[in-house]
Amino acid sequence: MEKSETIWNRRFILLFITNLLVLAAFYASIPIIPLYCEEIGITGSKVGIVLTAMSVATILFRPVAGYLLDNFNRYRVYLIFLALFCLSFPAFLAFPVFGALIVVRLYMGAVYSVCGSATMTLAGDVLPAAKVTQGISRFAFTVSIGMALGPFVGLQVQENLSSRASFLTIFGIAAAALVCVSLCRIKYPKVQRGRFSLKESIYAPALPFMFNMMFLMIPYGAVIAYSSILAQEKGLTPWLPYFYIFLVAGMLVSKLSTQKRIDAGNHRALVCASLVVLILTMASYLFLSTGVHLLAAGFFFGVGYGILQPLFQAFVTGTTPPPQRGVANATYMLSYDVGIGLGSLLMGFLQQPVGLAPGFALTAVFYLVGGGLYLGWTDGYYSRRKAACEAGRNP
Repeated sequence: MEKSETIWNRRFILLFITNLLVLAAFYASIPIIPLYCEEIGITGSKVGIVLTAMSVATILFRPVAGYLLDNFNRYRVYLIFLALFCLSFPAFLAFPVFGALIVVRLYMGAVYSVCGSATMTLAGDVLPAAKVTQGISRFAFTVSIGMALGPFVGLQVQENLSSRASFLTIFGIAAAALVCVSLCRIKYPKVQRGRFSLKESIYAPALPFMFNMMFLMIPYGAVIAYSSILAQEKGLTPWLPYFYIFLVAGMLVSKLSTQKRIDAGNHRALVCASLVVLILTMASYLFLSTGVHLLAAGFFFGVGYGILQPLFQAFVTGTTPPPQRGVANATYMLSYDVGIGLGSLLMGFLQQPVGLAPGFALTAVFYLVGGGLYLGWTDGYYSRRKAACEAGRNP
């Protein structure tokens, strides 16, 4: 496959835009679904079940995604599954029933498991070998921006128009991503296919990163899924779309101000600082009462994740040989599936007995768990794997 010697080559830029659009479409649906469910009479823990159904399907299908990406033409596989992903958004409108929505979310999870792993893998393939870690650190920023910008767009359309308009808008965003990636025209040599093996579909060296990030994503899942309902309870709904704008701003600030330190390998201090910021932010939800507070929470939430998400993705891709990057990314992305799913489900059960604001604050415990795992294991594990890669050994 033909590669450029620069990070920002044509294919990399197209994949960057594609991933941003796909993630924006996917995460735009998360805060809309609870509101849509309430509109059609689905409330309480049932909302959490609808949200979590996708995570279940994604977790089950991720091993298959890794196999498909490493044993077939990655580019063609992505085109097919991205087209299937686009169809999931009109399906919400076509089947407005509790049981049917669960099926739609299961379908969405299965096809997204491939889309969510493929773009990062393709990006690693079009980068020069010496700049994979730096390039993926920049590419992973699409995750942070997409997770914040998508909900802003979806909620703005829903508030000013309707849920139907929101889902159709998201469909348009996903379709634009499909058009964008079709312009890449990435060519791969013929792949020697192996038999599917569940054992080989999980990339064991990526598991420490996956397990660590899973805990860090639980509070994120809670906030993204239930911020819309919390804002309704607090009378702050007009402020909510701007929560996501401030979330993007926080991510931009943290990314731009820390990129040189990330490239230099100063990871430990950055992870610790981001966790302190996130713990204080989640604890502050106990006192949430004003729109300014909500915007500040969004900003500092963005500061924390603007560091953590690109950093952990770079850990995985930068220490994985190219032939295994498909299965490695599929394994690592389980952290988002499980973490966001658990966060959504947890808040579904905490909403009535505890309340959303105290529930958000309680999820800060998972930052302590994730921080302990990082300091006690992941940091040293990454250093050992990185040293092995630089020495030319198979890590």
